[in-house]
Amino acid sequence: MDTALGARCLGFPLATSELTPVLSEQEAIRVRGARVHNLRNISVEIPHNAITVVTGVSGSGKSSLAFDTVYAEGQRRYVESLSAYARQFLERMEKPDVDEISGIAPAVAIRQKNSTRNPRSTVATSTEIYDYLRLLFARCGQTFCVKCGAEVRRDSPDEIASRILSLSPGRRFYIMYLLRIAQPQATGGARRVPRKKTPPPPQEALKQALGDIQKRGFNRLYQDGRVHEFSSPESLLDVDFSKPVYVLVDRLSVNPESRSRLTDSIEICYREGHGEAILEFVSDATGDATAERITFNERFEC
Repeated sequence: MDTALGARCLGFPLATSELTPVLSEQEAIRVRGARVHNLRNISVEIPHNAITVVTGVSGSGKSSLAFDTVYAEGQRRYVESLSAYARQFLERMEKPDVDEISGIAPAVAIRQKNSTRNPRSTVATSTEIYDYLRLLFARCGQTFCVKCGAEVRRDSPDEIASRILSLSPGRRFYIMYLLRIAQPQATGGARRVPRKKTPPPPQEALKQALGDIQKRGFNRLYQDGRVHEFSSPESLLDVDFSKPVYVLVDRLSVNPESRSRLTDSIEICYREGHGEAILEFVSDATGDATAERITFNERFEC
């Protein structure tokens, strides 16, 4: 035959009742007496959980069966379950001319043309399922870092205290946060030149930042394993402010009796350090414990 053949593919299989045994309503979509366009009282059984290709010559009713009958009825029933506000954004299809369709679920059809009004729309956004999926995954889902594979979560002060107090008793550590000093903004016409090393902050900005943290009751800075006091300006001469400098909030050791003090210090770090707390464990002179740094964050990020 010289007549060209065409095909229509569904996300669920189509098969005539003459070629397949009769399936129960729970296992298949049952179409009885379809008379849409070129269809002449067609009855078919569509098994679930499989793929069916409808093929035939041009004008044999492939699209009428796949799109205008099965998809139209599934889409019509789904739209009727939505709110009146959501219906105005969806395509409304007429009820197909068919005696009975049973066992059908909400259907999705992809045609060979772009009929979407918004080029950024998807099936989820058009049907408003995306909003519910975001809510579901935000409440029930678990987020893992794509780089290290660890679970992303917020660290509460109580959970941090429980984790630290489970370590070896007597181990000393510092509680601190990163000192952030405002850098001068570059002018609009100035060209940014890449630097290998961060320049030190201006003396005026540095003086103001140190004065602010001293007014809030912090008298120590920490850098490269050394603690620098605010007792005199000479004590800060060895601090290289072009490198990270930390504000020392408290010095503790692993002791169950210091739980309340530990929790308070972490809350202070969260408040002053933009939601970040750093615990620096001091190396033991005997060599039993080595230096270790653990960073905690109250934001939902790794």
